[in-house]
Amino acid sequence: MLDAQKRLSTGFLVLLSLPTAAVGFALSSGIATTTWLLSTRYNLHLENIALIWLMGPLMGLLVQPLVGALSDRTWLMKGRRRPYLLAGGVAGAASTYAMLALDSIAMATGLSLMAVAVLVALVADLATNVTFNPARSLVADLTPEGPARVRGYAWMQTVSGVLGISAYLISIFFGNLALVLVTVAVVFFLTLLPLLFIEETPPAAMAAVAAPAAASADGAARRATGMAAFKALWPMVGFLVYGVFVAVDKLVFGDALAAWAVPLFLATVGLTLLWGIAIVWQGRRRPSPQNRLCTMLVGHGFAWLGVQSMFVMSFFYVRDFVVPPAGASVLADGLYHLANSAAATTATTAGDTAGRILSMGFLLLNLVGAALPVLVLKPLCLRFGKVRVHRSAMGLMAAAYAFIVLTPTNEAFYYLGMLLCGIGWSSLISIVFAIYSESVDSREMGVSMGVFNSSLVLPALVVPGLLKLSDALDQHRWVFALFAVCLALSFAFWCAVSERETACAGPVD
Repeated sequence: MLDAQKRLSTGFLVLLSLPTAAVGFALSSGIATTTWLLSTRYNLHLENIALIWLMGPLMGLLVQPLVGALSDRTWLMKGRRRPYLLAGGVAGAASTYAMLALDSIAMATGLSLMAVAVLVALVADLATNVTFNPARSLVADLTPEGPARVRGYAWMQTVSGVLGISAYLISIFFGNLALVLVTVAVVFFLTLLPLLFIEETPPAAMAAVAAPAAASADGAARRATGMAAFKALWPMVGFLVYGVFVAVDKLVFGDALAAWAVPLFLATVGLTLLWGIAIVWQGRRRPSPQNRLCTMLVGHGFAWLGVQSMFVMSFFYVRDFVVPPAGASVLADGLYHLANSAAATTATTAGDTAGRILSMGFLLLNLVGAALPVLVLKPLCLRFGKVRVHRSAMGLMAAAYAFIVLTPTNEAFYYLGMLLCGIGWSSLISIVFAIYSESVDSREMGVSMGVFNSSLVLPALVVPGLLKLSDALDQHRWVFALFAVCLALSFAFWCAVSERETACAGPVD
């Protein structure tokens, strides 16, 4: 074992963060390029693009808990998480490169372009899920609970944020095609490099250390098992039903049931909201670790409904409402032409300009997301508590979305709004992992992290419904208002989550 690993040095935590950062880079690249690529290069319609985005979460819903459970019980190549990081890194690099050749693959296989796009998206998301869950679990495996765990996840987000920033810089200065090629190399090398230096703890040794803590952590409540975490997802089961409805309607009935999309979406969200309120009410009367965990996941789910919708739909908001008032004076275009003087004489389309503005906005989002966890959030967590800090971050993100809605639709206000969104984003992908990982049994961290991922995958299944609702509300003009509502609901549920686990008489299973 490296001395740096024994000391949990900053260098080791950075090394430990690289697999997660590689996946984060791939996700940033996908956010910046997928909608743009499918829309401009392959001319796919918005609803088809939304369906492609939907396929990934459906795959993740099945794969994440399965990979988590298997990695908890695997010991291969001197590691529990190591085999999955290796497989995910190779598959992720290959599927990313395939995004540039969808038309060639379609011609070679005889499949439709849409079918190939869905299949490649499934493989890409499968690679992400195979890698992401073990990578995040690895941080929990190799850091003790408390300040060290918070520090580990804070550095994880900082490293991921720095790579995310570089992804958007590449997109802005060199274009999205260059970004896709760089992503192939980053995913492959940064996922595999740490495996040469990190030493994992065998399951037997980890169980011996974790058992006393799981049973009685200084008198705290018994930690939730993987099965208890699964039960905590029940309030969001309607999201799964809606996702299946959208996929079946599109693939089997050819949109014959499209008229039911918005009413069913509103009914699904309403049912989830009422179920969540009932859980909060029950928790007020009879607090328990299971109730706290369930409230936490519902709050996290509504946050990701807003954020995932932003990833899918922001391009069209920017293209239709931010680009037209800007005219020829667009900062993002100026930066691109500064690095590509030969392109300055080439006509710029609204789609290209929107893609660059979108990348600049996500760059600012990740800039804040990279800086805050270590510099600001970690000290605040030590002083005020992790739950209180995360709750406040969700409220600020809701306010940031509202700011974008209420201010003029121009490039400057959009960038300022995305900077403010970065406050919530920084907590959503760092501090919340520390909160959750300390609420579940560390012996089943892999499957528990898979369940946690499901709390953000399930909301992604209803994004097509939010898209149709937004389309009905003045062609996406008020889409950020819908995002703000989602984050406000998340804030409300996090207000009902206690800072510490509530003791109970028996195990949570």
